[in-house]
Amino acid sequence: MELLLLALSFGLRAFVFFVLPIVFFVLKTRKDPRIKKELEKFDGPVSLPLIGTSYRFIGKDSVALFNLITSEDLKNYGHIFRVWDLNSARLTIGKAKYAEKILQGTQHQTKSTNYKIFDSWLGQGLISSSGNIFVLQFLHRSIVDKKCDSGKKWQVNRKILAPAFHLTILQEFLHIINKNSSILVGKLQEFSDSNQPVNLFDPLSLCVFDIVCESSMGTTLNAQLQQESIYVKAVTELVRLLMQRFISPMLRNDFLYKFSSVKKRTEQAVKMVDVYTNKVIKERRNLLKNMATDCIKERGENIEVKRKNKAFIDTLLKAQDENESLMTDKDIRDQVNTFMAAGYDTVTTACCWVLFILGTYPEIQNKVVDELHQVFGSSGRAPTMSDLAELKYLERCIKETLRLYPSAPFFERQLREDVHFHDGRTAPAGVTASINLFILHRDPENFPDPEKFDPDRFLPENCVGRHPFSYIPFSAGPRNCIGFLQLLK
Repeated sequence: MELLLLALSFGLRAFVFFVLPIVFFVLKTRKDPRIKKELEKFDGPVSLPLIGTSYRFIGKDSVALFNLITSEDLKNYGHIFRVWDLNSARLTIGKAKYAEKILQGTQHQTKSTNYKIFDSWLGQGLISSSGNIFVLQFLHRSIVDKKCDSGKKWQVNRKILAPAFHLTILQEFLHIINKNSSILVGKLQEFSDSNQPVNLFDPLSLCVFDIVCESSMGTTLNAQLQQESIYVKAVTELVRLLMQRFISPMLRNDFLYKFSSVKKRTEQAVKMVDVYTNKVIKERRNLLKNMATDCIKERGENIEVKRKNKAFIDTLLKAQDENESLMTDKDIRDQVNTFMAAGYDTVTTACCWVLFILGTYPEIQNKVVDELHQVFGSSGRAPTMSDLAELKYLERCIKETLRLYPSAPFFERQLREDVHFHDGRTAPAGVTASINLFILHRDPENFPDPEKFDPDRFLPENCVGRHPFSYIPFSAGPRNCIGFLQLLK
């Protein structure tokens, strides 16, 4: 009898610890039959049971992986194709007319579930928050659209933050950009004098850190002049770890991620970043209160504090004063962290590619230098906004660089309803639509000889007739880059 009970006990434990997880995994990785049926009309790699097409990533480093999902997939499957990450369906889009259907309206503002990867750092900031949240209930084979606070919060925050990106406000930051750029030029001169090769990403990133910190937080970081900033190291590590998880189907799985060393290192980096950001928020709030008190004493009236340099964080603190329920301390931290995340890596990457291109094509570099001499002469003065408007050729070089090497080469939307394409095929609700700019910007229909670097593609006369969604380095539609939108105005 004891032997029977022991056997039953062992069998029950085996069922709980081994059989149940397997059953749960099988249920979780079943493909939605409705989605599967629609996606069979699209080309794509062979999908295996349980793991989908994730097998393709095994043993590949980041470079090989990037080549796979851009040039190799384009050659094998064309400008629109489907893949499966376990049971999660993704439709990769690299054609303007398909991208327009996804991005042009308000129906598909929800970013994909992959963006939850950034929640630990960015929370409900503009990048990671959802336009509307919907829950895929795979076990019940239904899609439930649930309105939630996250969607409303994104819309409210976007409206609150818009004034901070007005052109007049951005113009006030020009002296911050000029000051830190001057320090960068001095550093680059030192590298030039040493006649040694240097990875430009490092000095450029420190310059961007200084600019973004001073303009967004109102604090002087001095990353270019001070070595080993804890905040800089933490943000740099955090970006690397989060992107490592973003491109890995295995690490994107929450269950597998819990057992990885990446999770622990990410939590440590987030903690260090939050300590610094919370400190800045507290100090800035106290500074604004003291300035307001001084104004009241001097003038005998409570007036809004006005300074020449109004930092991005001031807009958030003002919104909190007016309605704390709409802008908590965590909301402020999320938005400040988002501003840093959006500005640091993307701007640095873009600058590196521009310099790489100019070094690769000396004849284009000479034209840029000639234009700079025409505008500035030999004065050596700092540029103004009106000067920037005169640098037409440099602007075209930057645009063409972002065409070939977009700083954010992918962005995703979770489809809330079916999308019917012009060719009769349908992207079903529940699918992740992944806009692949590396493919889209190389479409020969809009950019003949697409691999050629040609700034004159962006001459006004050459842009006529080009599809409006053929070039979208700052995204498009309601959830495009808020800073770029204000500059267009």
